[in-house]
Amino acid sequence: MRRLVAAAFAVALSACSDQFTGPPSHSKTLSPLAAKSGVRAPVVHIVYLVPADGRVRRDYVQNLRDAAVNLQVWYSDALGIGETFTLANPTVAVYRTDRLAAAYTTTPAGADQSLWFWFNATGDGFAATGGEFNDPDDVWVFYIDALPGCGQATGGVASVALLPANDLRGLAGEPTINPCTGQVEPTLGPCRWVGGLGHELGHALGLPHPAACESGSPDCPTNALMWFGYLTYPNTFLTSTDQAILDQSAFISATKLPNKVPGCESIGGAATALEANQRSLMSFDGAPMRRACAYRTLLAASN
Repeated sequence: MRRLVAAAFAVALSACSDQFTGPPSHSKTLSPLAAKSGVRAPVVHIVYLVPADGRVRRDYVQNLRDAAVNLQVWYSDALGIGETFTLANPTVAVYRTDRLAAAYTTTPAGADQSLWFWFNATGDGFAATGGEFNDPDDVWVFYIDALPGCGQATGGVASVALLPANDLRGLAGEPTINPCTGQVEPTLGPCRWVGGLGHELGHALGLPHPAACESGSPDCPTNALMWFGYLTYPNTFLTSTDQAILDQSAFISATKLPNKVPGCESIGGAATALEANQRSLMSFDGAPMRRACAYRTLLAASN
């Protein structure tokens, strides 16, 4: 039996229904192999949170489903062992919260204002789903249709990932909004946002940033998924360290994959923007990684 990677390795920062549902049963989801023994396989949940003043976007639900399936197959190919993570059924669960979108940034949740959005959103996600940090049986990926305030953290850590409204917009081929300036940002295409999901899910599964990149070494694998490779997805890779960690993860197993897998460039009906992603990488000024690099604070705060 594979063992779950220790939380110390956890670092930064869909057949679905758009019906609102209660907390998931922790005994209902079995992989094809686990069904024979009656043991529930650990699964990845994609959860779409809709604030009280928002509306459910059916296209967002479809986009999240397609992104999750595309990424599931990508991880299988990148690992090269015929295994990947198992998605929950339904792949995307939709919940309406009682909080207005703006309140996620302004409601105090501890002394550190940069973590208010993080704790307000994950707290509402946990209340809806029964999830928790360091969950041995579930990874919780919360998409919330709300924007964080300038400098407020999102990302992935300790079996949880939180992605804000810009990630939903990006998958839909819609312009994103800079949370600090309020300005509309260039549309990069859906592949970049599937890559963002892959990066944050990697952190929730226990993958760190490459050590060489964190130390500023010239050996940094710049295009690895867990560094800047999310910008050029699917043209990215897992490092040998990533592969070794996932090989020991309870969340990676032999999983039946769908016959039809949507290409990331087709998600949201948008044309591919790989060249734009590559230009973004070449002109990178540090902003995209500031969110992901909040992981040290998130890890300390979430444990």
